[in-house]
Amino acid sequence: MKNDDMTDKAADTRLQTHYDAMWDRAFGAVAHGDMDCDTGLGAGRDLRRGLTLIARPGTALRARFDILLDGLALSEPQQYRYPAADMHVTILPLFTAIEHPMAQLARLDDHIKAVHAALDGIAAFDIEFTGITMSRGAVLAQGFPRGPALETLRDRLRAQLRDAGLDASLDQRYRLVTAHSTLLRFVAPLDDPQRFAAHLASLRHAPLGCMHINEVELVVNDWYMSSNSLDRIARLPLQTPVST
Repeated sequence: MKNDDMTDKAADTRLQTHYDAMWDRAFGAVAHGDMDCDTGLGAGRDLRRGLTLIARPGTALRARFDILLDGLALSEPQQYRYPAADMHVTILPLFTAIEHPMAQLARLDDHIKAVHAALDGIAAFDIEFTGITMSRGAVLAQGFPRGPALETLRDRLRAQLRDAGLDASLDQRYRLVTAHSTLLRFVAPLDDPQRFAAHLASLRHAPLGCMHINEVELVVNDWYMSSNSLDRIARLPLQTPVST
């Protein structure tokens, strides 16, 4: 086995352990109808804003996510499914969406410089999506990065933000280590929690497809990354990998 393959396998094992822990914490609760319903999604336009570096899945992967969501909607149509235009993987929140972001956005140019510095030399990479996990508030597609580029980019960006004094809210909610894409949020009680949980369990290890990341987007976003309120600051290409 090549060293790169062994490294990916070890990283996949660590990530799967993390995803499994999420699933184990939430599955029993959701199966009994005990979820965290997001009331904000039904409360009108979200005025919170953050600054985030994201990547978008391609057409084929978005379609596969949509098929999965179509199946879930057959039994629980009242839950919030992410529109294809809103689907994304978070590379790193430079600051989390908050109600009064003026002070952070006043230093937007410094954030942009930090992103450019962190991206220097980062080559395009893939994320393989296999199966789903969940929290008590959402259903997520499990992503597994191929190679170290995502972790390297996150670490470099954290370092650039610290050096610029922009890290006050960095990793404030939790330190991002996964490569998931949120597909569905709970917004109402489930009609049949046990049936829905069984459906989720059937998708636990379903192959979903590959996401090739050759560019990233820096965006000002609401809490849900809604495309109708998103302001794209920049689209930034990654380097083309050198063939070996």
